[in-house]
Amino acid sequence: MQLHAAIDEFVLYIEIEKNYSENTVTSYEYDLQLFLTFLTDHGCSTCLNEITKTQVRRFIQYLLGSLKQKPRLVNRKISSLKSFAKYCLIERYLANDFTRGIESPKTDDKLPVYMTLTDLKQLFDYLERAQSRFSMRNERMFKLLATTGLRRSELVSLIWEQVDLVNETIRIDGKGKKNEYCPFIHT
Repeated sequence: MQLHAAIDEFVLYIEIEKNYSENTVTSYEYDLQLFLTFLTDHGCSTCLNEITKTQVRRFIQYLLGSLKQKPRLVNRKISSLKSFAKYCLIERYLANDFTRGIESPKTDDKLPVYMTLTDLKQLFDYLERAQSRFSMRNERMFKLLATTGLRRSELVSLIWEQVDLVNETIRIDGKGKKNEYCPFIHT
């Protein structure tokens, strides 16, 4: 089987059967198409069973060297390749896993910096005193972020249908299509 045909099958699989988010599907497809382009540009076979670990390692070297991509982004591409290879093995499109033994480059794990309680109180005091046109909206948004653990993308995508005024909760359509419920904040 050719790589491009297997990529199409895999993308359908993660989109339909695995129900991955649109962003995840797009990212996986982009990563795999980049690998296909790399193989084609370097005169390598795009037959699945002819892809080697050495080609995968050269692809990683290309990403880090020529494209100057950060290790975290390269790790995502490796993860995409590994998921793809695993799928191809299960579907019997592939005899041997060309990603087996491939190590991810080390990343600089940056620890998040959190606001102290004092800093948070200062922010809330400032927001409560503000008199701009969007003051109340900004105050509510920051309080929701600080007290619920919402992601920024979840906050900006909130719609009225997610607000339950009777039970005083907000339904959060989270990552992986999981729903969570957060109580209102009374101030």
